Amino acid sequence: MSDSDATPIPGARPGSAEVTVDAPAGALTGLASGGVLRIHTIPYATAEPFGPSSPVPPGAHDGREPIGDPLGDGSGTPLREGVGHMQLTVTAPVDGLAAGPGDASDSAATAHATRPILLWIHGGRFEEGHPSEPWCTMRRFAEQGIVTVSLGYRKTLDGFWRMADDGRAGAPDAAPYRAVDDLVHALRWVRDNAAAFGADPGNVTLSGQSAGAGLALALASDARSEGLVHRVIALSPGLSRGSGNALRRLLARIGGIGPSGAPSPEIADKAYRLLAAVAPTDTAVGPRIPEIRPRVPLMVTATSEEFHFAPPLIWADAKPGARILARAIGAAHGAMGPLPPEAGDRPIGGVISDAAIRASAVAVADSSAAAGMPTWVGEFRPGEGTGIGPDGRVTDGAPHCVDLPRFFGREAGHPFHDQVVSFIHTGDPGWPRYSPPERTGRIWYGGGERAVEADEADPWGGVRAMFRSR
Repeated sequence: MSDSDATPIPGARPGSAEVTVDAPAGALTGLASGGVLRIHTIPYATAEPFGPSSPVPPGAHDGREPIGDPLGDGSGTPLREGVGHMQLTVTAPVDGLAAGPGDASDSAATAHATRPILLWIHGGRFEEGHPSEPWCTMRRFAEQGIVTVSLGYRKTLDGFWRMADDGRAGAPDAAPYRAVDDLVHALRWVRDNAAAFGADPGNVTLSGQSAGAGLALALASDARSEGLVHRVIALSPGLSRGSGNALRRLLARIGGIGPSGAPSPEIADKAYRLLAAVAPTDTAVGPRIPEIRPRVPLMVTATSEEFHFAPPLIWADAKPGARILARAIGAAHGAMGPLPPEAGDRPIGGVISDAAIRASAVAVADSSAAAGMPTWVGEFRPGEGTGIGPDGRVTDGAPHCVDLPRFFGREAGHPFHDQVVSFIHTGDPGWPRYSPPERTGRIWYGGGERAVEADEADPWGGVRAMFRSR
């Protein structure tokens, strides 16, 4: 490790110092502040559009500022040709870094690499997001001695389209999604470079939220991740119901993507828009529930009001006959059972939320428990105190993304962050396991210091009954 804290860095956080870590991947430079080092957007793989990826050769990297658009507002920089979104951001405690060149591969240094690793995959419908998103900062985890790596991946059709010879989705011999293929390289990068950051590659927790949680589950289901991932945290997992079906394949071909050729970016964008247009309540692409095969201990959570905040659903639920319409919408999403009791006066918002998220959460939890994997489930519900919703505004409800500040330790007083840290360190978050017949789950009511928690038997029983035919 080299330190040039005497040199002021333009645009750097006050008190930050430039630090270079000598790792197997190369000389990796970032900024350290308050005992935490962050190195942005390190390339880990390269690929031609729609093609297989391969590891990036070792080389020096300036990660003082992110490459790409972490805000998603067009204010960022262009992505690197051939690398694109296949980049990762490391946040680590400074006091665990290797002391100098060669330490990362030295056996003595490796023996002292004991810090747990947390991997994070961002959400965004498999079409947007960045590993250096400011609302997903890993600083609090690093302050608690955890080395974190946020993983980027190829998006939309480039990352999730199956070529004609890739096999049937979900079949044991099917080729992986390109994004999963990319992320396997990221897992190997973490294994090979962990010691440089004082981290233990034998203690890796893979996590994600929404689409990121679905991708984390798919990655952990891949046999190539064995020994590289030891437990999974899936927050509001988003898994596609219709990805790769006949209609979407037809639309992609109408858009210009044939069964065996890599299209231009313009054609790929047009084809993706066609797919997204027929999937307003489902991700246009992405892994599916039958493709998830439990292999490691799992924590899975959801919120009770995932998409209740959406204005069209608020409007629809206020109309006469909303419950009848909700049943029809549910049937179109494979929900043949009764509306769950918690639907209350938001039946349409409830059906859409359950179809998009909670049905996946209960299916994954049930399959994990049935496979004998240690499994824990939890749900965020309204109560006293407030959190931050998906639009960045304060809320006393439990919408999609309200879990993010709690996971990252940015909502003071909420117990969830410390329970996540316990799971990362020990493999146990501190509440009862989820297993039949009780299927106990942890419920968090409200936000901040006013949040309270309790255990509940089978909190997703109503969702399971409604979506029993899936």
